[in-house]
Amino acid sequence: MTLESKRILGAIALTVSIVFFGLGVYFPLFSTATKVVFMFNKNDMNLFDSVKFFFDKREYFLAIVILVFTFLVPIAKYIELFVRVLTDRTAKMIHGLDKWNMLDVFLVALLLLNFKMNSNIIVMELKIGTTFIALAVISRVITISLMTNKKDTV
Repeated sequence: MTLESKRILGAIALTVSIVFFGLGVYFPLFSTATKVVFMFNKNDMNLFDSVKFFFDKREYFLAIVILVFTFLVPIAKYIELFVRVLTDRTAKMIHGLDKWNMLDVFLVALLLLNFKMNSNIIVMELKIGTTFIALAVISRVITISLMTNKKDTV
């Protein structure tokens, strides 16, 4: 595969990843419902809601971890990949983010949220936002593999 075709495919994969990430942030990730004998108090939550939930519960460390690793790090990585597509240059510091995968932290965040919400009576159902976030991560990894030059590898 030529370098030019890898750049074109990388740009397409990057665009797809950014769209999926935006959809994953916008749409609900999961739905929670309190269940004792029957269901009541159903609530859909997206990424912003989960960060707000932890801030409201004064779980600042968890809120900051989710905020940093599901918003700020991916956005910084998307900016770096966009610059890489346009200029074929890699920012050394942000290139180190290739090793971080937002899906791992995202899944941990869901588990923490479930446990913090007293999960013995909470029913959690994953929604379409979860699928979009997973697709964003997969397409971002494809973008990184297409955009990595031999000189970039460590």
